[in-house]
Amino acid sequence: MTSIKIEGLTKIYPKLFGNNTKAIDNISLSIEQGEIFGFLGPNGAGKTTLLKMLAGLLYPTSGQIWILGQIIHSLSAKQSMGFLSENPSFYNHLTGFELLAFASGLFGTPVEKRRKRIDTLLRKVGLGESGNIRISDYSKGMIQRLGIAQALVNNPELLILDEPLSGLDPIGRKEFKEIMLSLKEEGKTVFFSTHILADVERICDRVGILHKGKLLRTGELNILLSESQRNISVSFKPSERRNTPSFPDATLTAEGYWNITVKGEKQDKVVASLLKDGAHIISIAPETVSLEDFFVSEIAKNET
Repeated sequence: MTSIKIEGLTKIYPKLFGNNTKAIDNISLSIEQGEIFGFLGPNGAGKTTLLKMLAGLLYPTSGQIWILGQIIHSLSAKQSMGFLSENPSFYNHLTGFELLAFASGLFGTPVEKRRKRIDTLLRKVGLGESGNIRISDYSKGMIQRLGIAQALVNNPELLILDEPLSGLDPIGRKEFKEIMLSLKEEGKTVFFSTHILADVERICDRVGILHKGKLLRTGELNILLSESQRNISVSFKPSERRNTPSFPDATLTAEGYWNITVKGEKQDKVVASLLKDGAHIISIAPETVSLEDFFVSEIAKNET
């Protein structure tokens, strides 16, 4: 089942003077049920604008969105999702428990079921001992945890999260990644934006890269990384008639052999040259491409 379907989505912010700003430019995208989808892009790419449209908080200039088969602004679509904004802000005079009770009431949860559900959520996000503390006394990380809890209060099928790992310490990020993976095991869908690329590599099924309102690439992470240009590391020993290799960029390793890094398309030429010189090839291995490398490369290619 498709959790999110986007067709031809465009958002233009009009300006009184000067050119209008096209924050989202004709995006089409589908997210399947049970996916964890990481939405990446530099500051100002349009990520928050798109997430707010997915949550029904902004209207698109053109295009359409369906949530679990329902048009975005239908009541059933809104009841089936949870949303966390980039900088959540709550009523400071309430306690964490009271805030979640208020949110739970908005979804019509029976009063007799609220306490058990809220206690479970507070423990789940690491606020089990802080439910009765006023939000005005919460740290930034605690507010972020509370925001995650309120996004889960209606037990949604779809979570839309804008920078959910922001403000969390390493332990908090680890715990929240475990929460997202547990939601995936329950068949729920998570669509989130983040700047923390290392976390995306660990938990996402697919990613999308947004730049200047345009969706540059989408796909499974391992496939995207395998398709990107890789360097090749060639390890060898020169022939006995040579004390040093003929490649000036080669470096001597502690193990006593030489190593040279070349672009993938030059591998055959380099290997042929080494063999012609009588060198002994020890290994040929592609260097690992990280998501950060891939991300920077994709942005640079479209920075015109």
